[in-house]
Amino acid sequence: MIKLSPTSWLAIAIVALVQTVALASIVYGRVSLLKDGREIVAEVIPVDPRDIFRGDYVILGYGFTRGEIPAPEATNQGDTIYVTLKPGTAEGQWEVAGLSLTHTQPADPAQVVLKGIVSYVSNPVGNEPRKVSVRYGIESYFVPEGTGRELEQQVRDKKISAVLAVGKSGEVAIKALVIDGKRLAEQPLL
Repeated sequence: MIKLSPTSWLAIAIVALVQTVALASIVYGRVSLLKDGREIVAEVIPVDPRDIFRGDYVILGYGFTRGEIPAPEATNQGDTIYVTLKPGTAEGQWEVAGLSLTHTQPADPAQVVLKGIVSYVSNPVGNEPRKVSVRYGIESYFVPEGTGRELEQQVRDKKISAVLAVGKSGEVAIKALVIDGKRLAEQPLL
């Protein structure tokens, strides 16, 4: 049997405490976002996924993630970027109003800012502006076993919208899915 000194026990206790605090802060951040984040409903655009190793899930696309967005010159792949969205002409449609490498609150209260990661930067030709594609972490949603294919078909038929929770600093999470006008597939807080 190994005998530990009081200093070793103290070090073990400190490491355990730090790990517990780190885990608790991750869980608290997610619960806080889903509970208190501003709710927006975004129309979902069909994307055709297939991955047998990840279980049942649905890949979700959004109007504000399709195509490429004009970007500042200093933007590089992997950068954190803040995309300001404004309500579109139809319910559930959101359009890009602007983007920035720093977080700023929009002057218009109808607008919302999402924090994302630049996944692609174009190489412009001539006077074309640089364009970026952005991932927000809301592109896939795990669903109960056996329901993935049915939900994918409903996405293709444009019968699904996503309820997104948006935090004050731009973090975003899927809170629920709205299918044929009914709020279903609610994300549990824990």
